This record gives sequence, C-alpha cells and structure tokens, in this order.
Amino acid sequence: MDLLPNSMSFRFVTTLNVESDDEIPRCFTGRVRKSVDGVLEHVAWYDRGELEDPGGQMPAYSRFRPSGQLKQIRHYRLGRLHDPSQGVPAVKGFFANGTHRYEEHYRYGRRHDYQGTAAIIKWRCDGTLRTELHYYEGLRIEIVTATAAV
Repeated sequence: MDLLPNSMSFRFVTTLNVESDDEIPRCFTGRVRKSVDGVLEHVAWYDRGELEDPGGQMPAYSRFRPSGQLKQIRHYRLGRLHDPSQGVPAVKGFFANGTHRYEEHYRYGRRHDYQGTAAIIKWRCDGTLRTELHYYEGLRIEIVTATAAV
C-alpha cells in the first residue's frame, strides 16, 4: 500500500510486486510492478482487472529496458488502447537514446488516424521518418492525394 499525491490530497494505492502476470488477481485494482531477476520490467495500472490510465497523462502501462530507461508507454481506457487526449498517441516507443521510435493512435481499441496524422508513425534512430501507416476504425487504408489535371 502506497500513499500517492492526488491533486490537492493523497490517495492510497494497492501495489503488487510480481514476477509473472499470472500472479495478478482477476479483478485487481491498483498498480502492478513486474520484475524479472530483480530488474523492473514494467509498471501497469488496473481498474477491476482492466488496464486503465490512473489519471491525467499518466499511462496505464510503462515498459522499461534492463538499464531502467523507458522503452514504451501505452494509454488505456476501459481496457482498450485509446489516445488519452486529442493529438496524444496511445502508444509511444523509444530508442535506447530516448528519441521517439514510433507512435500509434487508437480510438476505443482500434488504430485510427488523428485528424490527418497517420495512426502509425515510425522513425529511424537519427530522427528521420521511416514509415507512416493510415487506419480508419482499425482498417488499413491508403491515402490518395489528388493531382492537378492537365
């Protein structure tokens, strides 16, 4: 049990430290820290057994490299991947040097472009664009650009 700041007050949070996801009770509410060989692998927040953002821009799932650096974050709403706010991707991945590797936009568990921004964007380690993939309600789509008729 931890005491965490919650806006202007504090709240108690039940925290489980596990070595396997099988150790998490079915309808658990709280924070789970999974470690492998004593190294923190991920931190996940649950509400009644479903991954759920605990509030604000804090992700429901954060995965770490063995060095402790952040590898990936994922935002969930009602157990489904979902952008936490307008324009903020539900999933972000990072290279070991901390730069963005990829980001993915989701709406209610389905990949979905955000106002013309591709649902999946991937970068190379040097920061140059590698891939953009567009989706509509979970279905892969090809964006066709209009060209001027001659």
